Amino acid sequence: MVLVILTNGFAQVSKISIEEPLKLKKYIEELKKRNVFKVAVTYGVAAWLLLQIAGTVVPIIDAPKWLLKVVLILLIIGFPISLIFAWAYEMTPQGIKKTNEVKKEVYGSKKMINNYSKLIIFILLLGLSVFLAKLLWKSESIEVEAIVPVEKKASKVKQVELTSNLEALDYYLKGEFHQKKETSSEVDTAIVYYIKAIELDPKFAKAYNNLASAYMRKYLFHDPDTKWEEEAYSAAGKALIINPNLANPHLIKGQFYWSESHNFAHEEAFNEFVKAIEKDPEFSEAYDQLALVQLHMGLFEEALKNAYTSIELDPGNFKARQFIGETLLFQGSYIVALREFDKIPENFSNQHTQSLKVLNYFYLNQVEKAIEILDDYLINNPNSPNLNSVYTIVLANEGRIMEAKEKREIVLKNSKNFIHAHHIYYHLGVAAALMNEKQEAIDWLEKAAETGFPNYPLFSSDPNLISLRGSEKYEELLSKLKKKWEYFKTL
Repeated sequence: MVLVILTNGFAQVSKISIEEPLKLKKYIEELKKRNVFKVAVTYGVAAWLLLQIAGTVVPIIDAPKWLLKVVLILLIIGFPISLIFAWAYEMTPQGIKKTNEVKKEVYGSKKMINNYSKLIIFILLLGLSVFLAKLLWKSESIEVEAIVPVEKKASKVKQVELTSNLEALDYYLKGEFHQKKETSSEVDTAIVYYIKAIELDPKFAKAYNNLASAYMRKYLFHDPDTKWEEEAYSAAGKALIINPNLANPHLIKGQFYWSESHNFAHEEAFNEFVKAIEKDPEFSEAYDQLALVQLHMGLFEEALKNAYTSIELDPGNFKARQFIGETLLFQGSYIVALREFDKIPENFSNQHTQSLKVLNYFYLNQVEKAIEILDDYLINNPNSPNLNSVYTIVLANEGRIMEAKEKREIVLKNSKNFIHAHHIYYHLGVAAALMNEKQEAIDWLEKAAETGFPNYPLFSSDPNLISLRGSEKYEELLSKLKKKWEYFKTL
């Protein structure tokens, strides 16, 4: 019985194994008869030709780039439709007919093969011609591009008259030379030269413009005496009176408002940076400064857009790269933020950038890595308010309360003259919340908000502030920040 079953089974398997290739061969023959393969080849060649033509024509007529994508999608959709059509219908001298209505001898006739062959050869030759023409166009455009961008850029450069006083011009150029070195003594030397240039030509707008930048650099990086930012604001104003088309003075005025002495006046700084961009749409630094203000305001999407624009205009603008990382960190996109910080070379990485990078590791629950990096950074800057304030958060989270408080004392002793202290206040607020010091946490957060960091989205979403939820004072703070944030969105 078993033998009979096995014999019958083997016979059936053998029958299938023999019949399947025959069926497949018959199916392939039917496809050939119905010219499906020829249509597939013809369609592929024609599609390639159409893409070549589109790729050549679209740039010439300044059509949108998405048009090429639309053509490609339509060609992909049309391919299976053309194969189905080839299977079901046949081209005859009497017109298009269903395949089953046409005599079999029509299929695969020499005449039809010749027609398809001629069509394919014609399409191939036409496509080759277009391809060669496209290569020729590219070679010509390369030669043109070597000349055109220079003319194009030249047309966008602000044609600002310098001065007809050669002695004043000499002092101005010496000032530029020293200012580019950026050290404290070099900036001071630049200031002296710009003042001499202005004395020789009181209507020298560019000298006032550069003098404003030199004063602002002195204030921001070398001597936080408010008299320097006031001098910067004054020089910027004089530059605009002489030449209202200058963009840089608006940048200086924006930085003047975006300072501790003016309590980080968001709206005023925002408006000045916007004016700078309106006067010079390719002013990279104006975009990064606008992004800086927006990320503090909690306008994250807008900040990212402007920071990315800044980098497009100047790929070496690492300030803009920092602002991208900082915004992503505040949004909770910790992994992506860390990638952005890793793109910043160490020699361009300041203590604030380093502290933000450590926070990324902390929020990713890589506490050991965060501590390792902190200890490494603190070797050279043991009293850094930024780094120690972040260390306070990490230690508080680990339950090392005494050590956290010791770090907090270091922060308080060294942050008195710190310009952007609001980030430090925020860090101390987070650390206090982790140590369950609720009232102290709210006090620090209020101080951060009042001194230039009213960041409602961050205050309301930071996972380390969960312990404050439900507290009446904390909810009042969030309500106040939300109203301000909603107003910022209307600017």
